[in-house]
Amino acid sequence: MRKKITVSTALSFIFIAITVTFCLTMILSARIFEGKVSNVNEKETMYSKISEVDQTVRQYFYTGIDDTAVIDGMSEGYIASLNDSEAKYYTASEVTALQNISKGKLIGIGIEVQKDVSGYYKIVNVDADSPADIAELVKDDMITHINDTSVMSLNTQQVREMLTAAEGTAIKLNYLRNSEENATELVFAIYDAPSIKYSLENNVGYIKMTSFVEDSASEVEYAVKNLISQGAASFALDIRFNSSKEYNYAAEVADIFVKEGTTMYAQYADQSKKVLYTSDEEMVSQPVTVIVNGQTGYAAEMFAVILKDMGGAKLVGTKTMGKCTIQNLYRLSDGSGVEITTARLAPVATADYHGTGLLPDYEKALSADQELNFYDLTITSDPQIQRAIEVAVNMAGQTTE
Repeated sequence: MRKKITVSTALSFIFIAITVTFCLTMILSARIFEGKVSNVNEKETMYSKISEVDQTVRQYFYTGIDDTAVIDGMSEGYIASLNDSEAKYYTASEVTALQNISKGKLIGIGIEVQKDVSGYYKIVNVDADSPADIAELVKDDMITHINDTSVMSLNTQQVREMLTAAEGTAIKLNYLRNSEENATELVFAIYDAPSIKYSLENNVGYIKMTSFVEDSASEVEYAVKNLISQGAASFALDIRFNSSKEYNYAAEVADIFVKEGTTMYAQYADQSKKVLYTSDEEMVSQPVTVIVNGQTGYAAEMFAVILKDMGGAKLVGTKTMGKCTIQNLYRLSDGSGVEITTARLAPVATADYHGTGLLPDYEKALSADQELNFYDLTITSDPQIQRAIEVAVNMAGQTTE
């Protein structure tokens, strides 16, 4: 027999349920309110301190104040306080430059320099179609003065800073060519920066990737097809001195050489994982070696890991940087931006290499002299390239090591 519930009993149950719900809601609301009040109080304290500093400086500082510089400096200090070695504040012009770089464009005059034993700075590379190339500067020209300042009194960092400026800035260079003095004036401009170079060496397709940019995948795919048509039986991919942070573009290039599957994860502070990239079923069938060194980092390291884990590639060279974190750039309302670490990269199979670096399968170091004159090395005189080619040839079954 079913027991009937009286109206009064039902009303009592409803009243109790409402009371419990109300109490829980009040407790939760109180906690949220306390959290918000605490957060508001902390922010009020922070803003009050900044306002007090600003008022004090404006009242007593003996000279003028550059408000833009103050805001940039304050923002930079905030980011520096995060204890994130990879975090950085960028001004609006710096954000624009970064966005241009990711699209394969640079602002500059298009030269790389290296200090010579003479004390001058030797041009070791001139980018095609750059202002320096148009002005007919060439490799091995020796820079003696920058804007009438002798480079003899400058260190490498100072020279590189003087060779960096905003678009439209003019710069005067004095240089020696065959012992003859020359002078030219260049204007910093945006130009297309080459991200890859390739050639066929002993039936091995050698591809050098200096960075990963928007068009890298299409450029590498074109190079691979071209090299295979010339008879490439294997590949040697050179990513030394590549420390690009464009992980998505690196994953797109890696897709060309690996089988179908997940190639890259992001791991967050709560240990949750998110798939960042999944490769398709199409892949190059030829075996691959990857040349790495101590300046191979970030996206380039993950590129090497993907090819090792998913494509059976062999690493040649020296231990890499050990940078396994993801930074995201967030643009602010005034055009400036903040870059902060948001996650760790999680390889598919390789153990976590953050802080330790990747060890090559075939170690090959350069001598101190070769390191010093790295840009003078050619494909045939560079021992790391030659070792990678030997391994690639062996992997293709063309000969024995």
